[in-house]
Amino acid sequence: MSNFTPAWFKKGFFNESLFCDDFLSIHQLLYSNGAFFTPDGRMVDPMPLRCEIFEMMREYVGANLAKKVTNVVDVLKLAAQVEDFPPVTDRIALANGTLYLDGTSQEGKPEIVRNRLPVKYDPKAAQPVHWLRFLSDLLYPEDIPTVQEFIGYCLIPSNKGQRMMVIKGNGG
Repeated sequence: MSNFTPAWFKKGFFNESLFCDDFLSIHQLLYSNGAFFTPDGRMVDPMPLRCEIFEMMREYVGANLAKKVTNVVDVLKLAAQVEDFPPVTDRIALANGTLYLDGTSQEGKPEIVRNRLPVKYDPKAAQPVHWLRFLSDLLYPEDIPTVQEFIGYCLIPSNKGQRMMVIKGNGG
């Protein structure tokens, strides 16, 4: 055990609220609509969060540690709660940064996002030859930009384009 005693554990008493304040001071975390959000997007599995809390507490809290971790996660939901966390519609959060709809990009994960696609953006990437060949084998040349635009609409959390695609034909 180290000589340092955190503010959330004094005289044998564990203060969940102070622990959460300390935790949130070093972690970017929000809670909204029943889920935690980080710079990586929506947290689908809370186990890594629980494990990190467990590791921070285990040196100081002995009895009922698992139950106390569960209590801390519950208090953390209250401490990190935000009323409104609307989707941002002018950008796509990617594995290595953010691509803005105006064509600019930013590296890193500077902000908490609702979702982050597990795809790395490479502005110098070669054209997707196989994909373009597939589209040209499937569609008329004048239809390809429409399909590409539709897929682009699917990447942003907005319905302002209100697009629907109906592909009609004898395919199979």
